[in-house]
Order: sequence, then C-alpha cells, then structure tokens
Amino acid sequence: MQMGGELLVVPAGSLDSKVSIRPNAHICTSSRAMWDSNLGAIPEVDNLP
Repeated sequence: MQMGGELLVVPAGSLDSKVSIRPNAHICTSSRAMWDSNLGAIPEVDNLP
C-alpha cells in the first residue's frame, strides 16, 4: 500500500475488516523455518482444534 508516495506497512493481524487485495510476494524466505514450505498441503482450521 502506498500513502503519499511512501510505503505503508500494516500488520495483517491488526485488520478487522475484509481486505480487497492479495499478497504479491513472499518476503524473507531465505531465513524462514525449515517447516515453512508447502504449507498449502496441510489442513486449515478456522477455530482452535
């Protein structure tokens, strides 16, 4: 998101309404945890299991 020509960073966890845009990149992937790959292959749970 840009505001006045500058980058505005908003932590996704702070949003309380629907977001009309989707992420366009995965960042800092060289330092991610070893288990943080192919997470789309595991089940999603809407609430606490």
